[in-house]
Amino acid sequence: MDNGKKILVYVTSMGHPSMQRITRDIAAGFSKLGYDVVFADFNDGLSLLEARKMLLHGDITLSVGVNNTGKKMEDTEEHCVYEYLDTPFVSIMLDAPYNMATGDMGFPCRNHFVCVLDKTHLEALKLCYPNKKFAGCMLLPLGGSSSQQEDEIFSSERPLDVVYSAAIYNGGTFEPGWHEYENNPFVVAILDDVADYMLANPVSTLTALKIVLEDRGFYGEEYVRKFTPHLFSLFHYAKHRRRYNALELLAKEDIPVEVYGRGWEEVPFANKLHLHGEVGYEEVLEAFSKAKVVFQDQAEYNNGGHDRVFTAMLHGAVVVSEYSTYLAQKFDINKDIYLFDWKNTSSQYQIIKELLGNESLRLSTAISAYGKASEKHRWVNRAQSIMEMVSL
Repeated sequence: MDNGKKILVYVTSMGHPSMQRITRDIAAGFSKLGYDVVFADFNDGLSLLEARKMLLHGDITLSVGVNNTGKKMEDTEEHCVYEYLDTPFVSIMLDAPYNMATGDMGFPCRNHFVCVLDKTHLEALKLCYPNKKFAGCMLLPLGGSSSQQEDEIFSSERPLDVVYSAAIYNGGTFEPGWHEYENNPFVVAILDDVADYMLANPVSTLTALKIVLEDRGFYGEEYVRKFTPHLFSLFHYAKHRRRYNALELLAKEDIPVEVYGRGWEEVPFANKLHLHGEVGYEEVLEAFSKAKVVFQDQAEYNNGGHDRVFTAMLHGAVVVSEYSTYLAQKFDINKDIYLFDWKNTSSQYQIIKELLGNESLRLSTAISAYGKASEKHRWVNRAQSIMEMVSL
């Protein structure tokens, strides 16, 4: 790849509260590799016009954006420019391909690369977009965001015991979507079993679906493909029920937890939580820098990960997380990170109490985790991986 040309990064403050920080951190990662970065800011029309001009003139060697943002770069005739340009566009997915919030990843793009959060999402891309040929795909969990006072993270006070950051839908007590739209009782029964399996085991949606189908004797891609329309409902239900179950157990264990995210005031154990509601991403990062422990579910990225884990480590907090094969491979369990499943959760939560009462253990874990996250899980590392993918 020609280092003399520029890398175009789409940035925005629209959408999720973390969007502005994450998209800016992506750009900073490429800058740290020595590339000349150009911004296409969806909140700045002039920067979009200039970026389009550079794209059409061949001055851009690579474009990077979250989800399907490249779709919005149109020419004067309202055609997506990536439909006829050879310039690679890299989609950094912020969620599963079957989450409707990620938009249409099948938009016209001649040279489209995709980074996914979970290993099973590589297969999900093919299921969700069977007619789309991607130039390349890779597992790439989001990088961690650094603390603004990184040199002080192990010397500053940590007044917050446990911090959790995620929203919950409808108080976590809603009927599965397929109960409302699916009329086939056999399909409903299979979907119910998939959801139950996900609530009892730390596995991703596709993994659970295959296990349940094969338990019934249904082997092969054709059976999995029939359930593609249901993947979002499964994902949405299991993700929010897992969040509900995780914090309900924290409350039962009388573990003090600061909760950042909307919807938690509706849960029946809300009085046992310290609720902060939906806040800006920078406020969440500040909470991480003040937390002894950051507690996280994995949504359904049980063969991958998300940025909150790495960001918490880079802010000096100890991470207690739902199990992920990716995290188990990248970190030493019970030294850098503590993981829980859905079989022995209550006993596994006891480590939180131990960390809160044992400062030397907490500090040694935080320092060890920070070292690995700092070396391998910043956005500069993710930018390097993206360059490797496109080069290959």
